[in-house]
Amino acid sequence: MNEKGMALANKYCQGSGLEIGAGSHNAFYLPDCLNLGPCDGVSFLYPLDLKDFNLYANEQANYETPPARIDALGDFMDIPYADETFDYLISSHVIEHVPNLFAAYAEASRVVKNEGVFFCIFPKRNADPNDRVRALTTLESMIDAFEKRIDMSVMPEYNWRGHYHVFSMQSMLRAINMINSVGLGHWLIECLEETDSKVGNGHTVVLRKQIGLSALNCQDASQFNDEFNARYQAQDFAGALQLVKVALSLDFFNAQNLYLAFALSCQLDNAREGIEFLRQALILTPENEEFRKLFVQVTGGPFINPVH
Repeated sequence: MNEKGMALANKYCQGSGLEIGAGSHNAFYLPDCLNLGPCDGVSFLYPLDLKDFNLYANEQANYETPPARIDALGDFMDIPYADETFDYLISSHVIEHVPNLFAAYAEASRVVKNEGVFFCIFPKRNADPNDRVRALTTLESMIDAFEKRIDMSVMPEYNWRGHYHVFSMQSMLRAINMINSVGLGHWLIECLEETDSKVGNGHTVVLRKQIGLSALNCQDASQFNDEFNARYQAQDFAGALQLVKVALSLDFFNAQNLYLAFALSCQLDNAREGIEFLRQALILTPENEEFRKLFVQVTGGPFINPVH
């Protein structure tokens, strides 16, 4: 954990941004970042948000810190800013509280500028004891919530802004692939952390809005190989990595492309982000001894499969 924020967030969250659901006890310390929340202690989106805020304020008191400043009222499904206002959007342990995940991603895409970043940390499925025995949220239920336009107005009081979803890294990536495939978003998968480097009880995904993402994807394996080889032979390693990331953003579950993302990241002196791609390749192919050997060489430790 970085005591003054998070190194990965400092790298990708550049310019002016918006944090949804900031917690002052676990701040990112980003210099030009507004805070969005459903209640500021006086005004609120829904009456139950005031009760929720008071509970949150009491929790913050345990950390001897006041609640985070709220600059505007809103939530993931209702961000009161114009299209393409922000260079980045950031949230930590918030998106699981949104009943309509796809709508949240669509709203995030609306307010982030093209080439801007959505930096999202969400809890591991065993981070909250109440989630440990719950099933992962299915893609089918996410689609159903979006088609029915589910929002907070229909959510029950007993679980107000509770954990409506349980995710694994892989289930979230499947959702992102689906969002990109149907054109609801244009999120390039820049990097990820199976275990977040902020607190260590969540996963991190860093997405970059790239309008026209699907059009950048190769039509077939032959085109991909030709374009990849041309960029690699020209020593355009950044361009080759971009090509691979576009492919992963529409189909993340390709072990060979994950390996290429690892190798190219290392070539570009970014082994720390690269190893996370290799970790995902090993999760897909745990008996791949070549990948396992590389993982041990780069990390100095064994590969332990985080998916149980």
